[in-house]
Amino acid sequence: MRQILIVGINKVSIKYVCAAIRSAGFEPILSVDPAGFHATAKAVFEGVTCIPAFADKEALSAYLRANQELVSRIHSITTFFDELFPMVSAIAETFGFNAPPAVFAKLSAKEFVGSLIPEHVPAESCLSLADGDFVIPWLTPGVDNDVVLKPSLGSGAVATTLLSIKANDDPVSVIRSAILNSGIEAPESIAWIVQAHCVGDLVSLEGFVQEGRVVFLGLSKRDRVGFTEVANRFPAHSLIDPDVRSKIETAVRDLISRSGFDNGFFHCEFIATPSTAYLIDANMGRLGGASIVEQIALAYELDPATVLQQVALLPLRLLESRLEYKPVEQCRPTLSYWYCLDHEAIVHDWELPQLASIHTPIANVGSVIQPIGTSDYAWIGMLTGYAEVVAREIGQVRVHTDRGPRSPVFK
Repeated sequence: MRQILIVGINKVSIKYVCAAIRSAGFEPILSVDPAGFHATAKAVFEGVTCIPAFADKEALSAYLRANQELVSRIHSITTFFDELFPMVSAIAETFGFNAPPAVFAKLSAKEFVGSLIPEHVPAESCLSLADGDFVIPWLTPGVDNDVVLKPSLGSGAVATTLLSIKANDDPVSVIRSAILNSGIEAPESIAWIVQAHCVGDLVSLEGFVQEGRVVFLGLSKRDRVGFTEVANRFPAHSLIDPDVRSKIETAVRDLISRSGFDNGFFHCEFIATPSTAYLIDANMGRLGGASIVEQIALAYELDPATVLQQVALLPLRLLESRLEYKPVEQCRPTLSYWYCLDHEAIVHDWELPQLASIHTPIANVGSVIQPIGTSDYAWIGMLTGYAEVVAREIGQVRVHTDRGPRSPVFK
């Protein structure tokens, strides 16, 4: 049986991925650490080949060279994290695996996306401290400038910072200091994006391209506390002005046509204002993370494994049928709370009654979790379902911590 190596998968999708791959006649190999999942998810790994989690091509390459029998079984390699597409492409080329198109790897870099559709992104510059001095030519002199600093390759708002550069500040010094104090490994050696800060709603357009046909599944509208996304509504097309929706769709179509992107899903994130929208993260080649696979499945009355099968196999050219979805206007609204705590704590476990909604533990039991607002790594768990049900049931969830039982925080 042909086997598919999957590197990079979140704690929601892991529940469905094996059924998704096997129902298409393939066998999954998962690059994950099962110890990082809650006990309720452990059954997923029974009878499945698992290898260590890798995010570095040299480390994965060395592992595969040392396990040639495993290599002989692998037909394809893929990922559900767009920042891992460069690694996936490199490994596929080295070992002769089938893989998603090479353009997926290029589109994972924010500066490449910005260069293709400059009219649809905020003012931005790409820089690396390793290159020496730099300038940000679009800053307005003599006034305060708010900018967002983020790694060019990354997700989950990790190392993302909102900087307020005062009128009398030296922008280079402020930005350099923020990079060096970002807390990530070797920050001076990677590319960073400095982007004009835009105020508005965080929305994303979910959809896919199959053989040149672009399908928009609908808009997600998210709530944030600081740099933590805490709630997602899907579909949310009725909550966004039609002219702004049109601007969002035009931006995605332009990116697709100019990049040559085909046969893959996308999760394009925008800041939407009352009159326009700015693309801030393209996320081409993958479905939205967190609970979005469950929300799309609920809205369109599909099994999450069916949606995930399409996401995985479409870029690998292993999907045998055309994807068909009903009109988004016929979808029932869904809601997911990606909840947190309001203080740093060690998570011990969850206390849950019988729920109609879908609950997924996200935090690793025994780990120190940062408070809401820091990044998406502050997530404790997710409660997903039809909007009116989730809004009622979130109050029944309790999280046991080293500071006692706590209620979810999501606003």
